[in-house]
Formats: sequence, C-alpha cells, structure tokens
Amino acid sequence: MKRKLLGFMLIGLMAFSLAACTSQDKAKVDDAGKKTETSQTENKQENSEEDAQDSLPELPQVPQMGTIMSDDASGNQISIEVKGATEKDTQEIVLNVDENTPVVDAQTGMKVERSQLTKGTEVFAWVSNAFTASMPPQTTAYVILLNVKDGVLPTYLEVDSVEKGENETIFSDKPGAKWSVDNNLVPISLKDGKETTFDNIQKDSKCLVWPSNEQGKDGSIKVDKLLVLN
Repeated sequence: MKRKLLGFMLIGLMAFSLAACTSQDKAKVDDAGKKTETSQTENKQENSEEDAQDSLPELPQVPQMGTIMSDDASGNQISIEVKGATEKDTQEIVLNVDENTPVVDAQTGMKVERSQLTKGTEVFAWVSNAFTASMPPQTTAYVILLNVKDGVLPTYLEVDSVEKGENETIFSDKPGAKWSVDNNLVPISLKDGKETTFDNIQKDSKCLVWPSNEQGKDGSIKVDKLLVLN
C-alpha cells in the first residue's frame, strides 16, 4: 500500500510540473510525459509482482542448508550455521529434533544413523516455516539430509490425497502440488529399507521424492524415487 501511495504521489507531482510548463518547453513536457508513462508502467509491474507473490500458497516446510555447530548432535537440538549471500548474513539456527526425526542419505535414499551428525558436517534440512523469535531462532526439522550434491535434492512432502490410475499414481501434497509416480516404480520404506506398496501411502503420509526433469500430465511433477518416512 505504501508503494502504491508513493507511486500516486510521484505521478501527481509530475503532472503538476507538466501543467506549469510553457509552450517553449514542449520538448521537456513530452519527455516528462514519457517518464510518467514509464513510472506508471513500472508501478503496475511492481504491483502485479506483489499480487502474484501474495497469491502463492504458503509452504508448510522450507529448506535450510548449513554446517553443524553442535559438539554433540545426539540430543534434541542441533545448532547449524547457515551461510547467506555474504559473511554478514551468516547466522545460527537451532533444529529441534527427536528420536523419530529421519536422517537420510540424499544419494542412496538409505537411513543414516544419528551418530554421523558430527560437528562440521554439512546438512540439508526440511524444516517448519515457523521460527521462534528467540536468538538463535529455533524451528522443527522434519527430515535431515546428508550427502546432498550433484544437483540431487529430494523434496519432503506430506500427502494430502492419492489418486491411483492405470499407469501412474498421483500424489497431491498439502500446498497443492501434484507428484506423478509410475506404477512400475517401487516405493521404499525408510523404517526397514524394504520395498512397500502404494497402498501404504495415504493421507498424511510423509515422504521424500526425487523429482524428475520431466513433467507429467496436468502439470504434475514426475518422480524418479519415492521414500516413505512413516
């Protein structure tokens, strides 16, 4: 709203300046008119971008990448150093975890023991979008990933609905994204590392999916690998 008011004020001031110009300054008037149009166009573009951002669904989880700072990461809190665009942006956050928080190798999809979460280890975590106002900020970690490299980054999701078709199964997550899984693909259970079935994936199931570069029907995202976390 402030940006809109500022835009209107600028346009009003420019219009006032144009009215005060004489015919001898016609060239300047024309130039100012062009600037006014440009300003209006830029304001419209900025407002459109703001409206588009406001319409985006709020993700229940967000990614955080950093290096473990805790001397002992076996407890219920793990401190990590999150590197920003500059050294000044670097900050500490605390991940709240428990014995059921999955730790997964991003390359193999296999379960990793908590003992491998040592000081200096680089981790990638999907965490709650709610952070405490305390310093350092705290949030809940849904899953912690190790060995994230080569552009391989699985996505954490909570299933909202399952639609099984003849050739593929479509999972919709809580924000509304659709994930397409070929029925020939075999899901793996993190609990025992064994194969499972689509019948064991229901509403509120928690999964890791490895997205493909291909797009499925109706804008869905094709999945190369599926790991059931609970």
